[in-house]
Amino acid sequence: TNRFKLKLGCWTTIDCNGKTVIIAFSLVPAGEPKDAFVWAFKMFRKHLGAPTVKFTDGDPGMAGAIQIVFGGDGTTHLLCLYHIFTSLFKHMRKLFGSDKAAWRAFVDMFWRIAKRSDLRSRCEFAAEFAELTALAQATTCCDEKTRRLAFEWLAELGERREQWAARFTWKHLTLDVHSTQRAEAIHSALQHIISSSDKINKLWEKVQGFESDRCFRRFMDEHRHELVHLVPTTELSVLVRDKLVPILTGEALSRVRKQAQLSSLYSVVLDDPLAAEGMPECSKLYRAINPNNHHHNYNYNAHTIQPSPVLKLLTSIMLMLTLMLVRLPS
Repeated sequence: TNRFKLKLGCWTTIDCNGKTVIIAFSLVPAGEPKDAFVWAFKMFRKHLGAPTVKFTDGDPGMAGAIQIVFGGDGTTHLLCLYHIFTSLFKHMRKLFGSDKAAWRAFVDMFWRIAKRSDLRSRCEFAAEFAELTALAQATTCCDEKTRRLAFEWLAELGERREQWAARFTWKHLTLDVHSTQRAEAIHSALQHIISSSDKINKLWEKVQGFESDRCFRRFMDEHRHELVHLVPTTELSVLVRDKLVPILTGEALSRVRKQAQLSSLYSVVLDDPLAAEGMPECSKLYRAINPNNHHHNYNYNAHTIQPSPVLKLLTSIMLMLTLMLVRLPS
């Protein structure tokens, strides 16, 4: 593709075994103009439909194209945390100069804000982000122009909170994906087998062959996964043996087990015991609390999930999240 200065971009997703799958690829001009992304997204939508969630590196042209093509389809556009941190380093690191301790404090606070997943903390985001900004404003390095550009970037990041902060993004089913790392890994692997001098038909053959080899490896991995999980060892033994093993892939079973283990760290309590007195059961609010990590607390309404032992409660939620991992009949 070097002759025409085109860039290869792969569209990836996750299959029922939790593995990365290439579902399409496109060639766009090296400058990545917005019109090229609009065309690529229209072709994707025409043949494969609109994605539910799409992660990008935050490229403005790509963001605009997503809004134009998928804006009416309900597609959620989320930002890659890896690229956000790369940009954070690029724009903000110079403000701290040689003060490494202040920079570490700034980075630690950023990651706490990014990873805090308690839905009740949404109203606290503005105050937390203001505190993060204050840390940077306390520095005295760099000229006025550099500082102005850095704080403009930081302010814009705060405005896009719903695209990267966990307390806003965890309502979307992303199967543990929080960045574009899977696509980046695919691109890295393809660099070893394709050449800039390849003709378009040769490029197609190489990408197809690459994906076919990976499909075979995924098939073998699934069966290894199943062998590991055939004999349940948790409190979910009866449920796993009778209900889940026949219908879920090894990857889905692994996710259910992991969630079950995590659920043992939580306890369920009434959100407001005094207010709950005399209220019907379906109106009471419950909280699943992790005493060791206040950033990961969850709220439930008994109208949809009746209060029950924690293991059973969170396992029910996990089963809903793994519906897309159910094995299709052959």
